[in-house]
Order: sequence, then structure tokens, then C-alpha cells
Amino acid sequence: MIPQTFDEALERVKQLVAVFKRNEKQYLSPAYKEAEARQDFIDKFWVALGWDVYHETQTNPYEQEVKVERDVRTSAGRKRADYTFLALNFRDVLFYVEAKKPQADIDTSDYYFQTIRYGWNSQTPLAVLMDFEHLRVLDCRYKPDIQTAIHRAVKKFHYLDYADAEKFREIYYLFSREAATSGALEKYAATLPKPSGKAHQRTLFGGGFQSIDDSFLQELDGYREELARSFKNKNPHLNSEELTEVTQRTLDRLVFMRFLEDKLIESEPLVENLGSKGTVWQDFVAMSHRLDAIYNGIIFKKHTLLDAPDFHVDERTFAGIRESLAHTNSPYDFNAIPIHILGSIYERFLGKVIVATDKRAKVEEKPEVRKAGGVYYTPQYIVTYIVENTVGKLIEGKTPEQISKMRFADIACGSGSFLLGVYDLLLRHHTAYYNDAKNRARAIKAGCVEHEDGTLHLGLRQKKDILLKNIYGVDLDAQAVEVAQLSLFLKLLEDETTSTAKSHQLEFRETMLPSLDKNVIHGNALIGWDIGGGLFGDEEERKLFPMDFEQAFPEVMRVGGFDAIVGNPPYRMLQPHNTSKTTINYLRKNYVAAEFKIDLFHLFLQRGVSRLKAGGRLGYIVPTTILNNVYAEKLRTWLINQTSLELIAVARGRVFADADVHTSVVTFQRKTNNSNVPSHKVLTTESLDELFVNNVHYSNTNQSWFANLEGNVWNILIDEKNAGLVFRLLQGFTRLGEVGVINRGLITGDKQKYFSVEKLSESYVPIIAGSDVGRFYTKQPTVNVLFERPKTAGGCWDREVHFAPHKIVVRQIGDEPTASIVSEPIAVTGNIFTIRAGEFKEELYLLGLINSKLMALFWRLMFSDFKTSFPQVTIFSLSQLPIRAINFSDKTDRAHHERMVNLVEQILAAKRQQQAARTDRDRNHYENKCAALDRQIDALVYELYGLTDEEIAIVEAD
Repeated sequence: MIPQTFDEALERVKQLVAVFKRNEKQYLSPAYKEAEARQDFIDKFWVALGWDVYHETQTNPYEQEVKVERDVRTSAGRKRADYTFLALNFRDVLFYVEAKKPQADIDTSDYYFQTIRYGWNSQTPLAVLMDFEHLRVLDCRYKPDIQTAIHRAVKKFHYLDYADAEKFREIYYLFSREAATSGALEKYAATLPKPSGKAHQRTLFGGGFQSIDDSFLQELDGYREELARSFKNKNPHLNSEELTEVTQRTLDRLVFMRFLEDKLIESEPLVENLGSKGTVWQDFVAMSHRLDAIYNGIIFKKHTLLDAPDFHVDERTFAGIRESLAHTNSPYDFNAIPIHILGSIYERFLGKVIVATDKRAKVEEKPEVRKAGGVYYTPQYIVTYIVENTVGKLIEGKTPEQISKMRFADIACGSGSFLLGVYDLLLRHHTAYYNDAKNRARAIKAGCVEHEDGTLHLGLRQKKDILLKNIYGVDLDAQAVEVAQLSLFLKLLEDETTSTAKSHQLEFRETMLPSLDKNVIHGNALIGWDIGGGLFGDEEERKLFPMDFEQAFPEVMRVGGFDAIVGNPPYRMLQPHNTSKTTINYLRKNYVAAEFKIDLFHLFLQRGVSRLKAGGRLGYIVPTTILNNVYAEKLRTWLINQTSLELIAVARGRVFADADVHTSVVTFQRKTNNSNVPSHKVLTTESLDELFVNNVHYSNTNQSWFANLEGNVWNILIDEKNAGLVFRLLQGFTRLGEVGVINRGLITGDKQKYFSVEKLSESYVPIIAGSDVGRFYTKQPTVNVLFERPKTAGGCWDREVHFAPHKIVVRQIGDEPTASIVSEPIAVTGNIFTIRAGEFKEELYLLGLINSKLMALFWRLMFSDFKTSFPQVTIFSLSQLPIRAINFSDKTDRAHHERMVNLVEQILAAKRQQQAARTDRDRNHYENKCAALDRQIDALVYELYGLTDEEIAIVEAD
């Protein structure tokens, strides 16, 4: 039985310590092997900490929290980590444990370097090195460096420490199952020191605080530049496109070779041995030819330029790159690097191309990448979330035979992150199905392989079939297509070994990798061959690379389209300077989404849905502007008519940390007929982040409500609880823009030129800014602005509008209107809106409504822009506030009006007194008085608007 508490764990470990101490001499002898130490002590130690090391409850190999590598026969430099501990999603590594025999000296640079390399490559902060006699906790946040690795132990324990309750507590509350799965390792790592500029600390931390993806990308960029220049120097005839292709293919081959050797699929080192028989390049070409016969696929396939006898290389340059990438010299472990991390590296790598002139080659960012400010790779949690909410729903409860008839695609696949996510989900689903006791008889017949622990794993033939039958992709970038195929091949081979690879070849007499040339293809998913007809020259047509889905995927389109399309389409506005007029006209003719301003992600939404079969699902991460942007109104209408909206999840913060774009996940199901779905429920949330996706809390929004909102906006904040109140406010009251005149303040220009603390002339008037406006109070102006300007400076502003004797002032920045009133001629800056309603008392009445809790709720529900920084009020949204008009011929209405004016006058006075208070007692008194008046104003507003008790509860709970 696995211990569940600290006391149980301590008692179990004390027993192990007693056994080790009693026979210490035997356990520390050279004859005692690592495998024995693991079986007798190390396995049991981690079981004591709550981990299912023996897989007693977790029989599905894709749902095991501890991956145990029992094969210790390979050399230390080329072995897998002995224990891999996974998060509750069974995907993300929490930490590694590297085991050694007790007799060995555990504190060596080689052992530390090896262990740190596992953690750093998987982006885990800590790893454990232990032989049971000793346990070392190693810091893996910094790039592995053999010279400084020995300094990276942050905790050291002797086995007698395990029996000491306080010292064992340190281990338990870091590495027990309960602690590690609750984030204890990340919290502890955050307390560890980071290197400063001091020389001794730089020496101590060696390789520096650099993540695996940043580090490897930097190296790949360097290799690309070196190779490109040397290839161009030796082969001057190569143009930019050819140079880009041969350089990438060379690097892809080297990376794939390292993957094969680190995964132990190839029993001997590959990259390290290049040059042992001939020159490094000759061996590289020969090795590529040999591997092509074994593996097939695009990577090693004979290349017209690269593998030609007359292709020349700078042997010294290539040998240097080979030397840097060889396992013995490299900090990279391709068995430990998650494949999606490799994809993220390549995604950014593909943001640059090689530009060749007659004599030189240089690497440049693609124009569209430069304009966008970089390449932004979709975080893995978003990929998983979208895939599970589309493909996952479609395959739920289905057998492998049923799934084999389904087709899933990403039609802007880039380096293949979403294709990997789909493939991973399918592999997990199939494996779980076959490990179900009632399906085990089918499993062996289907080709599953039983491992020593009794678990069933998919055979290589099965994984190839899934890849070929289910996975499809398109991208306009030929290099991206190559990388996507490479990523899928890596995923296919992820769990293979030398023995399984050889068994496959002997049994089936076929290459390890299938051809994906008909699955993941180079093409333009938005533009078909109907754009032809001599409108373009050959070069422009080549650049567009038109593609017809019916021609590229005939079997898929013959049955109506794809079952699911997922992805992160490009976000880029098409403008005349970057897109030809003919292309823009084609898009306007073929896409309702090509409205006024044409954004690529709008087009991909329409294209994706149109390529789904009836009942098919689409899931994208797109800018949040799709929900309410005026230019997307026709697209929103089209999507609502074509689909059932299933899910809208808005990210309050930024999913892409370095990108100035706020995003949402949207999923749709294409309708099975032309009928409307007025009562269809949409799952909505405004809290999409990595923590949230593992603990989902949705609201229900009725799809038909969107059509009743101006502009057909997709307002996810309206739900079953508040919809009645919202639509009553929308439909039963006058709008603020109808009872008041709303203007923006002065765009004041050069402050040094036009502002003055002193009133220099009659043309200077007092002015306040947005920061001077609070709820029911306004700071006194402290500066003046030149109001009437010379004609050369743009003339003067409208005195009646901008220097009115009284007006409501509303601050522009804020997640709800913050309003006050001024009762004397004062100018305001452009970050303030003014509202004039004729009589001063009318403005006091409106001010009470605007600052009420009811209007704050209405605002947040109707006009939230979901930004966490600098949310803004707009004139349009301000004008839409529902106003309870007063019928002055009605005695009750007149009384309500007078009471509101009186309450607002009182709170304005109390706010001024609060600001002027000089003692805590007075400040507290006026603060309490303002709060009481606020409550009275809210109660009056509820009465004016006729709110029910249930509706008042909704407002008060907000």
C-alpha cells in the first residue's frame, strides 16, 4: 500500500534506513549493482513518498505518473533518466531522478552534468541524483556546463538524514507526490538565487540562466548562418530559396540523427561518428543515405542539390558544427526535450530566411515577422485545450476502427504544434482503449506490444496507421511543412528503442517512417487555382502557391470535408502595400470575412468552417477582436448561421507574453442542416490561463442572444443568470447619448508650449486631466492651457463645448465609468469625456445614475475589453448607458428626481470634506458618510429601474 501521509512515509523510510545500516558494508561493496540498489531501496524510497513506482493502479502507459527506465546497459553518456515523475496530466515532467550504485562516488562533475541536463532540457527546475546512501538536489535552471556542474547542488542528504523527521520533512515537502503535484518545486526554485554580474557568481552558474528553447534557437541560428555562408561560398549559383532549403535540410538531418541516438533507437552514436570513415561531409551524406533506407520520410530523402556529387562544402565549417552538436560536447538531450518544445524552437527559427546575393548570403527576418514583432508559438496548454474540446469530443467513446475513418487538420500548421497535439491525443485514446481489460484480446490482434510490466503499448505499425489516416496539414511555408513532418516523425518514434525498431523491420520489411507527402503539404489554404486565368505572372503565382482542397485531399473532400480543424491562424492585416490588388479582389469575391479591412485570421475562420463536414468541429485561438470588432460583423453573422458556437474562452491576460494582442479560444460545430439553433448554449469564460484549463468553470450563454445585440457582438459576459436584466435595460430605457451631449476633451498639443502654472493672459484657462477625476469628486485645477491659439497652431476650440460653465466629466481610463461634475468654466484634456444636459440639476441626476452599481454592472457586462492594463471608456459605449427618463408631470417621478439630486449634492460635499480632512477621525467619518450615501443612491436607482429582489442580488453580488 502506498503511504498517504508524512508520518506513514517517515515510518516506511526509517525501515529502509535500518536495513541499509544493518548491512551497510555489503551495500557499499563493488559487487552490489545499481539495479539491485534500485530494487532494494530507491524504488521503495519513492513509493514511500506516495508515488506509484510499480504501476499498481496506473496500467495505461499514457497515464502513469512515474516512468521507470530499467535498461542500464548503455553508456552513462547515452542513457535515459532512470525515473521521470509527471504532473497530474501525465504529460509535463515535474522532476527526474538519476540513480547510481552506492559504492560509486556520487559527487562527480559527470554525474551532476548528466542529471542537470535531463532537467534543463525538460524545463524542470530541479532534479535528484541519488544512490540511496546519498541524495543530491540539483538546480537545473541554468544551461548545463561540465565545468561548473559540481557547484549546482542546492541540498545534500546522507541516508541517516532520512530517519530524522526534520531533515526528511525537507525532502517530503518538495518531492512527495502531494507536494510536487501542487507546485512545491517551482515555489522552492523561485527562492533560489539568480546570478548577478559578479565574476564569481558568473563562474558558479556556468552556462547562464537561459532556457532550452532560447539556447538551442540561438545555436541553430548560428549554425544556419555559418552553413549558409559556407554553402554560398562553395556553390555561388545557389539562390535564396535553394540556399534556405539545403541549409534547413542539413540541420534537420543532424537534429534527427541526434534524436535517434538519444532515444536509443540507433544503438551507436551517429553525429559523433561522422568523419570516422571519410571526411565529415562524406560520412554525413553516406549516413543520410543509410538512414533513408531505414526510416524514409522527407528528412533523409535524396535531395537534388544537397546530395549531388558536385555540391561542395567547407569541411572545416561543417566539422565544427558537427563537433558542437555531438552528444559528448552538447548540453542538449533529445530524449528529454519535449517534442513540442522542439516545435516552438523551430517555429521561431522559421521566422527567418536566407537572402542570397551574387556573392554573399545573410539571414533576415521575414517581412511579415518583422512587422508583427516576432514569431509567437502557441503555448502547449492552449494546444491541448483546443484539441481536447474539438477532436477529443469527437472521438469520445469511439473505437479505433471508428476513429480510423475520421480526418483532422490544421490548415495553417506552421511547425506542427497542433498536429502534434492531435496525434498525441489519438495515441493516448487508442492506448487507453486497448488497456481496458475488456479490449485486451483485440489489442494483441491489432498489433499492440506487451511490456514487462504487463502494460500494452501501440506497435509502430499502429502508430503509423493513425498518422496516415487521421492527420492532415497545410502551410504556405515549404520549410514549415518540412518541420511539421519532422515533428510528427519524432512523435511517432518517441517511445521506440533499438530492439522495437529492429523487430518492426524484421516483421514487416518496411521503412520505419511513412511518407507524409499527401498528408502535410505545401500550399495556400485560402487561395485556389480559380485565381489563375493569366492574371498573374509565373513568379507571383509561385509566391501565392494556390491549392485546391479537392485536388490535395480528394478522399477527405469526397465525404464532405474534415471532421475537425484546429490551429492558430496567422493574425495579419492585408494592405495594398503587402498584397496585390488582384489578390484582394479575389478575397473580397470569395469571402464574406473580407470586409473593408481584411485580416488573415478572419479568412481562416471562414475557410476552416467551410472545409468541415456537417457535424465537424473547428477550434482556433484568435484575437479577442472577433467578439466585437465592427469589421467582423458580417463574419460573425455568417459563422452563427453556419455553426453552433460551442465555446468562447477569453484570456484576460496575454497568452503570447511578448505580443501586443489579446486572444480567445473559439470552437464551433458545423450545423448538420440549415435549421437555426435559437436555444443553443455556448460555454463561455473570461479566465483562460494555464491554471484555469485544468479547473474549468463555464457560464452558459444563449447563442440567439448575440443576434439581439447591436453589431451581432458575441458578448460572453451575458449568461443565464443576468440575461433578463441586461436585455430589459437594453430594450426598456433611453440611451445616455439621447439625453446628453457627449464630447471628448481638448487635444492639447505640446505641453511645454501651451501649458503654464500661471495665467499668462485671458487666453489661458484652467484645465484638469483624467487623473484629476474620481467618483463624485474633481481635483482643483493647478495648471492653465492656452485656449485660443494662433491660426498657425490650428485655431481655437469651441468655447461652448470645451469651456462650458457646468458639465459631467468622465475619466477615459478605467474598467467602468468614473464620473464627477464641474460647476465652473474649466477645460479638460483629451482623456476626459464631457456630458452636458442643459440644466445643472439634470446633470446631477445623470451623475447619480452613471456612478451607480447598476451602471457599473451593465458596463462590465456590455463593454468590457478584457484588458488587464489600461482598459478604456469610449464615447460609443458611454452613449449606450440606459437612462431612466423622468416624467416631470408624474408626482412620484418628480420626487425621485429631487431625492437623487439631493443625494448627489450631499455626496459631492462629503467627498470634498473627505479630501480636505486632516485627521484620521475626520477622514473615517466622511468615508463612512460617503459609503452610506452611495448605498442610498443605489437603492434609489433600483427603485427607479424597477429591479426585482433577484435582480438586485445580481447587482450586489458583482
